[in-house]
Amino acid sequence: MSKYNTKSSPEMAVNEMGELAYVMSEKENLVSSVLTTFMTRSYYETEDEAVAKIKAAADGCDPLFVAKTAIYARQTANMRSSSHFLAAILADRVSGTEWGRRFYERIVVRPDDISEILACYDIKHNALPNAMRKGFKKALEKFDIYQLDKYKMTRKSISLIDLFNLLHPKASGKKAEAYADIIKNRGKNLHTMYESRILEKEMTAAGQKQGDALENKAQAIKAVLESPKGMPVFNLLRNLRNIFLNAPEMIGEACEQLNQQEKIRNSRLLPFRFASAYTEIEKLSYGRTNHTQIAFESDKQNLGSEDEFNKRKQQLLDAIEGALEISCQNIECLEGNTAILVDHSGSVRGDAGGHSRVSQFSRTTCAAIGNLFGAMLAYRQNDVYLGLFGDTLIAQSLNRSERMLDFARRSYAEGAKCGPSTENGLYIFLETCIREKKHIDNLVIFSDMVIGKDGSGGWDETSRVPRGEFERLFREFRQINPQCRTVCVNIRSTSGKSVFNYRLGVLEIAGWSSVIFDTIKNNSKGYQSIIDEIEAIVL
Repeated sequence: MSKYNTKSSPEMAVNEMGELAYVMSEKENLVSSVLTTFMTRSYYETEDEAVAKIKAAADGCDPLFVAKTAIYARQTANMRSSSHFLAAILADRVSGTEWGRRFYERIVVRPDDISEILACYDIKHNALPNAMRKGFKKALEKFDIYQLDKYKMTRKSISLIDLFNLLHPKASGKKAEAYADIIKNRGKNLHTMYESRILEKEMTAAGQKQGDALENKAQAIKAVLESPKGMPVFNLLRNLRNIFLNAPEMIGEACEQLNQQEKIRNSRLLPFRFASAYTEIEKLSYGRTNHTQIAFESDKQNLGSEDEFNKRKQQLLDAIEGALEISCQNIECLEGNTAILVDHSGSVRGDAGGHSRVSQFSRTTCAAIGNLFGAMLAYRQNDVYLGLFGDTLIAQSLNRSERMLDFARRSYAEGAKCGPSTENGLYIFLETCIREKKHIDNLVIFSDMVIGKDGSGGWDETSRVPRGEFERLFREFRQINPQCRTVCVNIRSTSGKSVFNYRLGVLEIAGWSSVIFDTIKNNSKGYQSIIDEIEAIVL
C-alpha cells in the first residue's frame, strides 16, 4: 500500500441545485460549453456570463487545442456561433505560429463564417492579423460563384463586397469575371454565371412579374427544385410550407430530394431542424392553411380536394422523417435492455421563467433537443424504458407503430407534467432500481447536468452542507449493475460542474449533433474521447 504517493482526489464543488458535483478540467469545460451553446442566454447564465465562461476556459488551454476545438465544433459538430467566437478570441494568440493561417482557412465552411468571425473580432480594417488575413483570403478563393451569390450579405454590417475589399482574393477565368462584378456592381449579375438557382431570388423576381401571382410563384419554385443541384437542404426545409401551398405539384420532387442520402448527410443540419420542419407541416389543415383568411373558390383550386391535400401532407411528413433517419443512421441497437432518462426540469424547458431556448432565433428548447434524441435512441432499441424527469418521474410507453417524430412531440408535451423545480425524478429512478434490484444493461441520460432533489436541492437543511446524495445513490446503483454502460449527454453546459464523472464509470459527452451517437456506440471514455479526437486534428 502506498503511504506517500497517494491517488489524487477529484476537485468537488456545489452546483446550482446545492448538490455536490465534480469540477471539469479546462479542456472538458471548453469542449462541453462550445458544443452546447449558440452563445445566447440560458436558464442559469446570461449571454455575457456564457461568453466569459468560454473565454476563461479558452484562456486556460493551449491556443493550438483551442483552435482544434473550434475546427471540431464547426466541421464535425456543426456549431457556428461558438466556433466563430473561438476563432475571434484566438486572433491575438496565434501571432507567430506556423499553423495560424491554416486554422483561419479551415474554420471557414461558408462565406458568412468569415464575416461573423470578423464582426465578433470587432475588426478595424487596418488591424487585421496576418494569419487571419491570409487564411481568410485562401478560404474565400475556394468558393464557387453560386456560393458567393448566395452569401452576398448586402444588409449585414460586413458584406461580401467588404470581404473582397479587405482580403483582395485572386482568380482567373469566369471567377475573375464574378470578382469584378462583385467589386463594380455589388454582385448584381452573379446569378447569370452559374446554373444553380436560389429560391429567394426566384421568388422576388416572381413577385415583380406581371400576370397570375400564384402561377409565378409556382414557376419559381419549380425552377429551383429542378435546377441541376436542386435546393439546399436547409433552404428546402424552410420552404416546405411555401412549396406545399404554392406549388403542390412539386411535392414529389421535394420529397425525393429530402430522401437523397448523400444530400442529407452533406447538409450539416442538426437533427432538431428536421423536427421543426415536421412540426410546421403538421400544423397545416385544409380548412385553415393561412394561405389566405378570406378564401374564394379560386384560392382553394391550387390545394385540390381535402383528400388530395391530406395525401400530400402525409407524403411530406414521411419524407421529413425519412430525412431525419438518414441523418442519424449511426444510431445502433445496444446490447441488452436500455433505460433512457430525459430531463424536463425548468432549467431545460424554461417553465420556471428561465431562458432555455437554444438561441434567440429559435423556439426550440434544450428539453426539446434532449427529448428528440431520447426518442431517436429509444426507437432503435429492442427493449427500452423511457422516463421523463423533473420533480417526479414519468414513464413513457412506446407504440412502435407511431411515427418517431409524433412520439417525440407527444412525450415532450407529457414532460410538462414533470414539475420544474428539481431533478428529483432522477433520484427516484435510482432509488427504485436499488429497492427492486433492477438489472439494467444500458443507462443513457439527457440533461443539463445541474442535478438536485427536493425543494432544497441537495442541501442538508440543518447544517446547509451539501449531502452528496446523488453520488451515494449512484454508487449503490453501480453495486447492483456493475456492468451497466452509463452515458450522460450534456445538452446545455452551464457551470463547468457535473454530478457525473468518469471515476463513477460514466461516459459523459456533450452536444446537439448526431455525432453523440457515434460516441455512445464506441463506448469510449467520455470527454477524453472527444478531446483525443480534437487533439488528433492536424493543422
